Amino acid sequence: MLPYQSFVEKLSRDFDEIPDTTEVKSGVIFPLFGSKEFAEGIILTERAKHLKSHPGQISFPGGVKEENDPNLLFTALREWEEEMGVKRSTLNVLGKLEGLHTRTGFHITPFLATYEGDFSFRHNRDEVDRVLLVRFSDLWTKPFYAIQVPGREHFAYYFDLGDGLLWGATCEMILRFLRAHSSFDRTPLLVKPNLVVPPFLDPKSL
Repeated sequence: MLPYQSFVEKLSRDFDEIPDTTEVKSGVIFPLFGSKEFAEGIILTERAKHLKSHPGQISFPGGVKEENDPNLLFTALREWEEEMGVKRSTLNVLGKLEGLHTRTGFHITPFLATYEGDFSFRHNRDEVDRVLLVRFSDLWTKPFYAIQVPGREHFAYYFDLGDGLLWGATCEMILRFLRAHSSFDRTPLLVKPNLVVPPFLDPKSL
């Protein structure tokens, strides 16, 4: 569990800023659940397997900024309602985290929020196969891997959750948050890719 007082004051609340980049801009909700004092975990989605973009991948609720969206927080909240089937009023937005540049040409801005609803999600099955509640305790104990991206010094990270693989930009943003705002200091097991297509790693075949 993470006490909110350990990180809330460090967050940016400049919600109107739009990143100055030619990359595709997107906004996501980084939704925490827990008590009034402690964050116990993160709410994530598993993307529908028929989607053209990142099918079946575990991710944050969110999406690409549309032309009429005034800012990326609006984008993230709009997508939250569309994907999760619950109102944005179930969220208390705490602040904005550092944006992430992806290798696929996107810039993702995550907005940290606490979820204050009753977990009765009516998720959009055209976009989301299921909703996951990932406890921070799992991220301290579940198998944790890294592979070196060919031709680069960058590493890609993976958590084997048992019923799904957490990797990619979502995993990177979660790791940034944990390393900045908690005692998370795990060293991943460095392994070699065993798939030739994303996610490039199948832990069951290691």
